[in-house]
Amino acid sequence: MARALSWLEGVALVALLAVSAGGGHAARAAAPAPAPEQDPEAARERAIFGEPATEPAPVEGNGTAAEGEGALPTVPGAVPGDQRDEDAIFGGSSGEDAGPGEPAGGPGGASDARFGAASPGYELQEDPLTIGGMLYLRFVSTFNDGVPFEDAALAMPNLLDLYLDARPDPRVRGFFSGRLRYDPTVAAGERDLLGQEVEAAKVLVDQLWVKTDIARRVFLTVGQQRIKWGASRLFNPTDFINSVQRDPLALFDERTGVPLVKVHVPIESLGWNAYGLLLFDGAETLSDVGYALRLEMVFGTAEVSLSGAFGGGRKTHLGADLSAGVGDFDVTVEVGVADETDTPRYAGDFDLGTLTLPTSEPYGKWAARVSAGIQYEFKPNDDDVMALGVEYYYNPLGYSDTDLYPYLLLTGAARSLELGQHYAGLVWAWPSPLSWDDGSIAVSTLANLSDPSFVSRLDVSARVHTRLTVEAYVQAHYGKRGGELRFGLDVPDLPAIPGVLDEPIAAFTVPPPLLVVGLNLRVAL
Repeated sequence: MARALSWLEGVALVALLAVSAGGGHAARAAAPAPAPEQDPEAARERAIFGEPATEPAPVEGNGTAAEGEGALPTVPGAVPGDQRDEDAIFGGSSGEDAGPGEPAGGPGGASDARFGAASPGYELQEDPLTIGGMLYLRFVSTFNDGVPFEDAALAMPNLLDLYLDARPDPRVRGFFSGRLRYDPTVAAGERDLLGQEVEAAKVLVDQLWVKTDIARRVFLTVGQQRIKWGASRLFNPTDFINSVQRDPLALFDERTGVPLVKVHVPIESLGWNAYGLLLFDGAETLSDVGYALRLEMVFGTAEVSLSGAFGGGRKTHLGADLSAGVGDFDVTVEVGVADETDTPRYAGDFDLGTLTLPTSEPYGKWAARVSAGIQYEFKPNDDDVMALGVEYYYNPLGYSDTDLYPYLLLTGAARSLELGQHYAGLVWAWPSPLSWDDGSIAVSTLANLSDPSFVSRLDVSARVHTRLTVEAYVQAHYGKRGGELRFGLDVPDLPAIPGVLDEPIAAFTVPPPLLVVGLNLRVAL
């Protein structure tokens, strides 16, 4: 009961703040509402979801960039026309407010065009509920150093995403998205390197939210929803609302939504957007509720955003990002500053054989993470377009000593693409090459420059039917053995230790990866 009251009180607080921010919307509610083409939220929704259509668009439809996103493909190998974002996989927008399976120009576009637009009164929708989703079958084989070919690891991390999109009123929308993860190669009782049991099947709630507005000037989204901040495409130091950073090596963003209340106030005279968030992730009392603010501004060809998150026992984060066109180039810069005063910093040796452990002490100050990227699009011939992008990331809390990696992994302090201090990414994309209009090719490389270790990848995608796409990739790991992107581990004989280890463990080796081969089939439902 206390948790329910905390949620309701938080929602009421946001509504009061929104009305105040609107500058007396109640008094202006009686004034004539703007026409659909004059309503900024309606225009923005149409830009995200596309124009109305009578049926969902093909799976490969391009989405418009989400709030604060730049032009560099999000995932190495992602290309315009076949972006491996979860939204493009479903054939929908990559916008922050979009849900999986919302087809560009399909029912999502039509309803969202109505969502913020003026209407003479309540009108019952003829088809208020849309059902859809995605079936994603994945086959992955990993070849490790020193392991025979026939013993290569096999995994099938399949996904089934289903959504319900209800629009009973032009100004009310409810959305639910659920996900089933199922890997038939996981044996009963199987455990990972850390001794945690691996589940063959798992059901998750991805999104569960309601969208409405106050006087058609303040727009609310309440519930668990996807959100991504930042201009960079590979490394996002200002994407601090999510507890887990996006993995650039993933085929698409598999992170689920965050429970929050989002208030969007368009500043029509400037073409700007202001956002306020209440963060309920893990909140058991009102004191656990966090807050976040974001202001998106446009200056000519440049887009600048300022953001921050604080409260609820969370680290205080401040951020700024820039996306601008400079001649023939698209430039992105992103800076995230966080209070890392109490974050432990490890030093010394880690030796399992002698049970030598590193020491730790607080970092003791704020830390600034920075990413910067540049992308160039060019025409190799009259019909094709290629994109070449490069991005750099600096993380002051990273390590250059790979000997500490096993300890960070065992203690849960390791975060993907956060172990090193210096990273770089390179992407070359060729959508619809030559006469192959339903295909794409991309080559990408990620590098931990502090190790150094590297991973390079070739992606090929082809749409063989209207709603069936085949994806294939080859991924090579190289560089220093034991580095983050070519991680391996040698564990010596461990004796029994009373109270710690009941039985001795014989020496074993975790070989580093050499080659990963994948084949995927995805169907838009």
